[in-house]
Amino acid sequence: MDVESMFEYMPFNQEVGIEITHAADGHAEGRIDLEDRHSSSPLTRVAHGGVTYALADTVGGAAVISAVEDITPTIDMRIDYLAPGTGEVMLGEADCTRVGESVATVDVVITDGEGERLATARGTYKTGGDSSDSAWDAEETRNRIQGE
Repeated sequence: MDVESMFEYMPFNQEVGIEITHAADGHAEGRIDLEDRHSSSPLTRVAHGGVTYALADTVGGAAVISAVEDITPTIDMRIDYLAPGTGEVMLGEADCTRVGESVATVDVVITDGEGERLATARGTYKTGGDSSDSAWDAEETRNRIQGE
């Protein structure tokens, strides 16, 4: 499964500007180039917490999908905001810490372009089951990506 391409076609990622740059073997990396539209302040660029969370959740999901090669909806994510995102870019890196038959756990680190930690998160994602009978139809998603 080409995880990077799959995430490229997600409407939300296109709208927000999230890009998965690498995903394989339970590890994923991604980025978002910060723009004024991502800011929580009308005066300066300070990334809204939702943008940081969205990057963490997306990179976490990509890590799990790369491990199980199926759609993995988020069950829960806890995030700690450590510093404001005020630079040009936010980078996310996620690693699966456990991949089970029904749940996977991922640790995520969000940094700025200089390597400063902006947030850390831990997410749990649903694994197993049959995604072809859900709102996230993995087979249909694969067919659409490969057909374009």
